[in-house]
Amino acid sequence: MKINWHPNPLYSTIEIDDRDRRMMLLYVQNEEYTEILFDLQDDLEQVPLNPEVMTKRVAKWEKISNMDITTNMVSQWETFLTDSHCGDCTCVPAGCTKCYAEGMLDVSTIEGLGKHQARKIMGAFGMNNERTIDEALEIMAIKPDYIKTEVWRQFTQEYYDSQVPRWESERLSAIKWLTEYKQKHNF
Repeated sequence: MKINWHPNPLYSTIEIDDRDRRMMLLYVQNEEYTEILFDLQDDLEQVPLNPEVMTKRVAKWEKISNMDITTNMVSQWETFLTDSHCGDCTCVPAGCTKCYAEGMLDVSTIEGLGKHQARKIMGAFGMNNERTIDEALEIMAIKPDYIKTEVWRQFTQEYYDSQVPRWESERLSAIKWLTEYKQKHNF
């Protein structure tokens, strides 16, 4: 495995070898086997039992057993290792396929980075990742005014103001994390 660290940590990529692909294969197979077992359990609770459906599920077991590292499922997960992070890890309401793929290999290119901090870093690098790490840090160093916007209209000023310390803490911890990342990877 080779991690290609990027100045924007959300864009770091991972290159894998056949050993890593075997780890991914085992992960994929485990997920598929687990799904079959849950389906079979549901099938057993049906009255009357449908042996034809159960036979198809058992046949799928053999197909999964015969998978190898060239299976499309492994290839698909491998491609996610070259994507950027975007999903729950960056406050976007969706699963992050990159985080999931990294989890298969028990590695994280954004270890210790909270989702709110990751969102701030994502924004600091720009919509098209056009800023340098130094520019991103400069942007993050500017303390926002924290003026209540239209989005927050439905909430009281008191509630809004109660959120500001958390947002400020997240901004500062994002700066700290990115600064340490920059130093660690010599950017």
